[in-house]
Amino acid sequence: MGWFSKTKPMDDPSKPPSRSSRKQCWESRDTFFRCLDGINVVNALDAKHADAIKASCSAQERAFEQDCATSWIKYFKEKRVVDYKREKFLKEMEEKNAQQVDLSGIVRR
Repeated sequence: MGWFSKTKPMDDPSKPPSRSSRKQCWESRDTFFRCLDGINVVNALDAKHADAIKASCSAQERAFEQDCATSWIKYFKEKRVVDYKREKFLKEMEEKNAQQVDLSGIVRR
C-alpha cells in the first residue's frame, strides 16, 4: 500500500483485520454513533440527514470511514437502523403487556 493508495488496510481481502484494527474500528463507530445520537439521527444513510451529519459529526464520520473496512461501514450503519427499529418494537410491545412466545420447539415442514 503506497502513500497515495485509496485502499485502507482493512479493505485488503488477502489479510484478515487484526484485533487492534477491529478494536479501533469499533471505537470509531461508537464515537460516530454517539454523535448521531446527540443530533437525533438514526439512519446515517438517509440523504435528508446529510447536512446535519456534515455540520455536527464530520470528524467522527471521517475517522469511522478511515478506521473501518468499506463493507463494515455500510453494515454498521444499516444494523444501527435495524437495531433501533427492533428496540422500538419491543418497547411498544412491552408497553402493551405483550408476552413473548417461544417458537423454538415448533417444527417446520
